[in-house]
Amino acid sequence: MTDPIGARHLVPRRRVLRGAGVIGLGLLVAGPMSACGDPRDFDRLTFLNWQDYIDPGLLEDFGTETGIVVTYETYASNDDLARRLEAAQRPRVGGRTGTSFDLIVPSDNFVTAFREAELIRELDLDRLENLDNLDVVFREAADPNRDYAVPWATGTTGLGYDRKAFDTPPTYDVFLDAAHKGRMSILDEERDALGMALLAMREDPNTTDGAAIDAAADRLIEMKANARLDSETYLERLAAGDLVVAQGYSSDVLQAREENADIAYVIPDAGGLRWVDSMTIPTGAPRPEGAYTFMDFYLEPEVSARNSEYVKVDTGNAAALDLLPASIRDDPVIFPPEDVLASLHFTRDVGDASVLYDEAWARVQEA
Repeated sequence: MTDPIGARHLVPRRRVLRGAGVIGLGLLVAGPMSACGDPRDFDRLTFLNWQDYIDPGLLEDFGTETGIVVTYETYASNDDLARRLEAAQRPRVGGRTGTSFDLIVPSDNFVTAFREAELIRELDLDRLENLDNLDVVFREAADPNRDYAVPWATGTTGLGYDRKAFDTPPTYDVFLDAAHKGRMSILDEERDALGMALLAMREDPNTTDGAAIDAAADRLIEMKANARLDSETYLERLAAGDLVVAQGYSSDVLQAREENADIAYVIPDAGGLRWVDSMTIPTGAPRPEGAYTFMDFYLEPEVSARNSEYVKVDTGNAAALDLLPASIRDDPVIFPPEDVLASLHFTRDVGDASVLYDEAWARVQEA
């Protein structure tokens, strides 16, 4: 695939962008929020998204088509997104209203949390002429009431591994094997890492049982003795052969596979995690009209298909399926078969039990 802005760099889906620059018409990759400009400037759109999650050419095309210049910023995790969103909407000194982002892409459990915290607004779905292109299953997975979120992409979290190092695909217990010490990584993400440990113990990755969550933290601490926590560099290290196994996101591992044919991806028999990231509009968005315009643009089958091929994800856009090349449409990592789907779990908002996960994760990080 040709990168419209030159050589493509291997950077994980959830890695924060470092540096800044202008990339073609309609796309400004910006740093601090102050770069957003005057909120009354309605020919701009401030879009906060995961790193390496869009074909940059789409933003250029959107700018050309609509005259809207996109200020595109990235974040490293859902927790990072939550902090930035709350800070952006916080009232300023003197009672001034904070300037928020116009469009964000939280994961499914955070859509629920943001909705309950009134950080995102209910959508006027009549403004989205292309909404029916989406598979309703993904809309309900992202937002059961289907009125706050529009799916961007869906994928899985499993293991990327070097086939030269294993006779058979590894399981999560590989992280307990000191033979590979220093050459393995676990995602530096609270619910992903603890969810993996819970799955390894044959527990529900959304459990609210304190004893199970504590046991998962203990298991992760054992694993951490052999594997580093890493969400930022694992893709590059896996592709380069520095890692033999990494817990990772399906789209990241597929990008590593493009660089290194020995890389493979597996969902262990214990099961895996599944995610849907969705477009939502913050409550304090200064330019919601531009956000609706971009969402409807992204829902066009041709646009969705382009992004699916570039990022290597299922966008949930049923109307785009026939536009995808066979290499994407027939890839079982991107479109898992039914037996694999049956073993996957969406990460749910666990309500008050989130405190238990926070405490367990703090213990893992301190170990």
